[in-house]
Amino acid sequence: MEDNNKRKNAELIVESKAISFTEEEEISLIDVFFILAKHKFLIFWITFLFCISAVIISLLMTPQYKAQVRILNPKQGASVMAFIPEEMRQLANIALPGIKEGNTYVGILESRTVEDYVLDRFAPENWREMVGLGKEWTREELVKEYIGEKQITETEDGLIEISVVFEDPTKAAAIANAYVDALKEVERHLSITEISQRRLYYEKELEKARQNLLKSEAEFKEFQEKTGVYSGQIQLTANTQSRINLRAKITAKEIQLKSMLLYATNKNPEVVKLKEEISLLQRELAELESKPESGDPLNPQGGMPAATIEYLQKYRDWRFNETIYETLLKLYESARMQEAADPVIIQVLDEAYPPDKRFKPKRKLMVIVAIILGFFVAVMVAFIKEFILSASQDEAQREKIKVIKEAMNPKTYINYLLNLFRRRSRERT
Repeated sequence: MEDNNKRKNAELIVESKAISFTEEEEISLIDVFFILAKHKFLIFWITFLFCISAVIISLLMTPQYKAQVRILNPKQGASVMAFIPEEMRQLANIALPGIKEGNTYVGILESRTVEDYVLDRFAPENWREMVGLGKEWTREELVKEYIGEKQITETEDGLIEISVVFEDPTKAAAIANAYVDALKEVERHLSITEISQRRLYYEKELEKARQNLLKSEAEFKEFQEKTGVYSGQIQLTANTQSRINLRAKITAKEIQLKSMLLYATNKNPEVVKLKEEISLLQRELAELESKPESGDPLNPQGGMPAATIEYLQKYRDWRFNETIYETLLKLYESARMQEAADPVIIQVLDEAYPPDKRFKPKRKLMVIVAIILGFFVAVMVAFIKEFILSASQDEAQREKIKVIKEAMNPKTYINYLLNLFRRRSRERT
């Protein structure tokens, strides 16, 4: 009996010495440990509940596998930052945040065009009809469902790493390798390097020159058949032929200059040199035109038939377009040979293979994080509970707690809305 009475008295003393959060006094470390010890089972069960929940969720989650492929970083043209001294690059990055050293091939791999190429291989044939506003899939959902999650990174050692996370390990490797195939396909259709851009520009100008040549040649032949005037009856002077050649050279040089300005500035030495050559040719042409020879067909001096003059004009146009076409053809062939001599080759260093370990869910990490989170939540609940127990001993604090509980109870708001509705109904009636 005496032992029971002593135990009861000790419990009453402990309860009377419970931490009072309402008093403005410093809480000691022993008081904190006392609260944790007092609510030890509450803390244990909340932490255990978080742990079990994490285990169940991690087991229910679909395993995801990560496949990686690495390729050598293809050569690129010099960027703007390449012309800035090494010691000034850090300052330039701060002062001019818009100037960055980007990787063209990383950007291509992250493009929608490459993604479409991969979807064409692994998604249903009509996947474009399935995606859109008001349809069964959004693009993000379709990509995640059929080709998983991708990540493109440029490593410090200059490699490009393509990572694909998917639920099927074999398919994850196939998708990663498909991105390399897509890069090769897109690279074949794009002019990425400076030489390729120049070759493409010459190709377009060459086609225009070909069309002009065919047109002028057809008009010249048609005029000959119509009038019966042939070159055997007329001889071009050296002055005339020189002017035709000079005009053609100037036009070809101007086209070459435009092609260089696609990737070079006006201060580039080659651009400056080409501009000087054009200016020199223009001065030479002006001198020839200012001193025509006697009997120059381009500047006839009376007595020349109108048909002969028109014949000479059409002949001049034909020869001019022919010279332009021949010059552009040489420039185009030269650019194509340079491009073939220095091609962009996509080289695979590490091909993607089916991974033998899952990438996620990371069950151990999930459980550890859940235990830590559960413990902190449990400690917070223990302190809140202790606060409520301490405050309930004071009448004033008890009333405040009652108001707080009432404000947190959903029934309070439901009853308020019902009473408001009833009051409005009575007012209407």
